[in-house]
Amino acid sequence: MIPARHVPLILMLVLGNLWGLSFSLSKTAVLGGIHPLAYVWMQTTGATLFLFVACRRAGVTVPTTRRHLLLYAATGIVGTVLPSITIVTTALHLPAGIISTLVTMVPMMTFALAVATGVQRFEPLALAGLSLGLIGVLFLVLPDSSLPSADMTLWVLFGMLTPVLYASNGVLAARLRPAGTSSLAAAFGMMATASVCSLPVMLAAGAFHPLFADGLNAHDLAMTGQILITCVAYIMYFEINARSGPVYLSQVSYVVNVAGLFWGFVIFAEVPSPWLWATVVFVFAGVYLVNRTTRTKAA
Repeated sequence: MIPARHVPLILMLVLGNLWGLSFSLSKTAVLGGIHPLAYVWMQTTGATLFLFVACRRAGVTVPTTRRHLLLYAATGIVGTVLPSITIVTTALHLPAGIISTLVTMVPMMTFALAVATGVQRFEPLALAGLSLGLIGVLFLVLPDSSLPSADMTLWVLFGMLTPVLYASNGVLAARLRPAGTSSLAAAFGMMATASVCSLPVMLAAGAFHPLFADGLNAHDLAMTGQILITCVAYIMYFEINARSGPVYLSQVSYVVNVAGLFWGFVIFAEVPSPWLWATVVFVFAGVYLVNRTTRTKAA
């Protein structure tokens, strides 16, 4: 029997590894011709169907009060549709390892948003941490040799939207979730909203992609793997958030970064430049300072 205090950590390690792999899967899928909008719709629809069956089998009722619908809408759009689009779009232009490194900024951005919304008080140590994180990102975009191509600089800046959206979602999920809401129900509502919202946009763009219509191939297998990851990832996401809060949850990006670099090397033979390692060091140092501030306040 796993002690309750260890459950959030175990869930975070599993979730981080799954999300780290998803960057390489998304890159494989979109490079194979799957449109970003089709990617988002298939990912969320597959997860919706899985979570619907899971709720039925577990006897979990999905609440539809006004506050619950607001939770589903906010997390579905901010936490799934928009960041999925930014991830798969940047995957066409950036190595998977760089994308996972950008996501490591989530803890600092979560803290910054918590301060901005009055959830937490500003601390000088947090400013130092945020500054280190910014310096780390500058290591990616300023030196000529930091990226495989200078044309990637703008895509790095665009990719920064991903951690901003994830950080916003963590705060929204914590503030909007009514007490007693099942993680399974919250994940289903989130995915169902994302599926419904992305469907008309995908159809209007003519981006529908039938899986395996051309036989067995790598990009459709990657898409299937991403659907499976999404099916279980957000159950863990809401469970960690409920048990330990958004700032603790945001630390999953540590694991995501390491796993993302690993899978980028295994699948795409991506060898990070020294500048990327400098980015990792500075971002991790910044996250440490921000989280140290959080722990000090909690104590």
